[in-house]
Amino acid sequence: MRSDEMGSTLLLFPAAILVLLGLGGMAVDGATLFLSQRRMADLAAAVAHDAIAGIEEASFYASGTIRVDPRRASLRRDQLIAHLEEDWSLSDVACTLSVSGDQATADCAATVRPIMAPLWWGDGTRTRRVSAVETSRGTE
Repeated sequence: MRSDEMGSTLLLFPAAILVLLGLGGMAVDGATLFLSQRRMADLAAAVAHDAIAGIEEASFYASGTIRVDPRRASLRRDQLIAHLEEDWSLSDVACTLSVSGDQATADCAATVRPIMAPLWWGDGTRTRRVSAVETSRGTE
């Protein structure tokens, strides 16, 4: 080993640590965004399926037709959103519910706050928007 090359790895080690920390932060933010997208898909599915459970009982027992009660469906939607808002990574959770006869469509969206994003996203925004849509139809 030449004496003039001693310590050259000491100069590269801090750079390698910074690169690894950056990649780790990107992986954490990617996982946060993916998990938030899945939560929105789950919320949309739960709202749409629970809306179908809120059928108008009088019309079902009288004529056998399935019609969703918009009031009951909206109450359940509000309960599901209130439960999801306890998550610190999601904000501005909104879910619109469209009811038509025996069909319910939920369109849900939220703002996600990634953990490491302020360190490298140069566009000035520190949040991302995720959304999902789900449709359910009631059958006898």
